[in-house]
Amino acid sequence: MGIYNTTPNKATNVMKTHGVDGKEYASVDEFFDDERINIVVHCAHADTRPDHISRAASTGRHVVIEKPISTDAEGTVQIHEAVSKAGVKSVVSCVLRWNPQFETIRALIDDGKLGDLIYAEADYWHPIIKAYPGYPYYMKKQSGGSSFRVAGVHAVDILRWLAGEVVEVASFSTGPIMNKDFEYQPVSVAALRFENGAVGKLSSVIEGETPYIFNCRIFGTTMSVNNNRIHSYKYYPGSLGYWDFPTVKPDSGDVAHHPFVPEMAHFMDCIENDVESHASIYDMVKTMALCFAMDESAAKGGQPVTVKSLV
Repeated sequence: MGIYNTTPNKATNVMKTHGVDGKEYASVDEFFDDERINIVVHCAHADTRPDHISRAASTGRHVVIEKPISTDAEGTVQIHEAVSKAGVKSVVSCVLRWNPQFETIRALIDDGKLGDLIYAEADYWHPIIKAYPGYPYYMKKQSGGSSFRVAGVHAVDILRWLAGEVVEVASFSTGPIMNKDFEYQPVSVAALRFENGAVGKLSSVIEGETPYIFNCRIFGTTMSVNNNRIHSYKYYPGSLGYWDFPTVKPDSGDVAHHPFVPEMAHFMDCIENDVESHASIYDMVKTMALCFAMDESAAKGGQPVTVKSLV
C-alpha cells in the first residue's frame, strides 16, 4: 500500500496514526510507476480526477472514485470512457448507498412493498465551515463546482437509487449570504419529474446555521418512507401511523461515520467475482447528469431542463 499527497510527510503521518505499513510516494509519476499497485483510490480534488483516474484505468488499475466524479460533464465523460476502454472495475463513493437505513429501504423497494412511486424528496443540509480541512477547495468554482456537485450529490444519488430516474428539472439557487468565500451559489432547490410521471424535490444547503441533516422521503401507492419511518395500511394494517425501524441513520457529516468499510468490501467482491458494482461509473454518470441538469436550470433562472444522458 502507498499514498501520494502534495504535502510532504502528510501521508506518512496518516499511515503511522492508523498503524499502516505503507510507502509515501514523492510524485504522481512515482506512484503510477509502481507496478505493485492494483487499485487506485482517488480522494484528491475533483478537478484532478479526470486525468488521474484515466491514467489509473489505462494502466490496468481498478479505481475507487470519490464524489463528485468530476466538476464538469467533460471530465465525467473522460473518466467513463477511460474505465470502459480499459475494462477495469470501478466504484464511486456516494457512500450512503451502504448506509443501513438506505439498504433497508432499498430491500423494501426490491420486494415490491412501495408500489408505484407518487412523490420523492431528499435534502442535504450541511454548511461548510472554515474548520474543515478542505475549506478553500470547497469554496472555489473550479474545484467545488456547485452546491449539488460538491456535497448535495449525496442526496441526488440516494434519491435516484431509491426512487428511479428523473427526466426533467426546474431549479433555483441563491447566495452566498452569510459566507462570501463561496464562488458559486451554495443553496439550491429543484423540482423534479420522474420517468413514471411522479414528482419530487431535491435540495442542497451548504451555507447556513444548522447541524448536519439528511432527509429522504418516498411516497408510494402501498407504502411510504419518511427517513427511518415506515407507513403502510396494506402490510401493517394495525398501525396508526408511521413506525420507526432501529438502524444506523445518516445523521452525521463526520467522515468516520460513513460506511467506507462496507463499500470497500463490496468493491473487492466485484473484482473477485468479475461483476460491476451498482455504484460503478456506468450508473453514477446518471447521478452527475442530474446534477448538471439542475445547475443548468438554475443558471437559466429556473427554466425547465430535460436531463440528458452524458454518454
